[in-house]
Amino acid sequence: MSPRVGMSLDMILRAAAGIADEKGLNEVTLAAVAKSLNVKPPSLYNFVNGLQGIKTELAVSGLTMLYEKMAASAEGLTGETALLALADAYINFAEANPGLYDATFQKIKDGRIENLSSLLVELVVRQLTANGYAQSDTAIHAARGLRSLLHGFAVLRKQSAFELTESIKESRKFAVVAFLRGLQEREQ
Repeated sequence: MSPRVGMSLDMILRAAAGIADEKGLNEVTLAAVAKSLNVKPPSLYNFVNGLQGIKTELAVSGLTMLYEKMAASAEGLTGETALLALADAYINFAEANPGLYDATFQKIKDGRIENLSSLLVELVVRQLTANGYAQSDTAIHAARGLRSLLHGFAVLRKQSAFELTESIKESRKFAVVAFLRGLQEREQ
């Protein structure tokens, strides 16, 4: 069977990401993606290896976007400003792309995913060590702590758990700065 004219992997991924962002990652099915593209599900197999193929490509796409946004955010910045920019980029990505963000946490064996995950860790570790928040032997622990903090904000925000009137962005900044200063104090 030849591919449908005009159909592409990019079109399929945009459709799947749209479904994931609107309805949740679990709602991404071959039938739902095919319906949104006005094709029959077997047509998708010309571009992806079934639902697992779509979810793998979503994870790759999400990790690529997240890395690019975080790397660009801290370019030319130093110190607390650089780390706050990384934090903002992370949260902004998660809020703008909730389904794609969820796709980045799937346990999928794929070299591209492993490579992108490593690049993200290296980016954060590099910023933490270059700016005096961690040493080489503590950098992974610090990176995990920062990721946990940011993921917590992303998940709580997605679940509308922050109902008080105080600025969520200011709360996040407060938490990240407190975390960074704690790291800095520990390293002295």
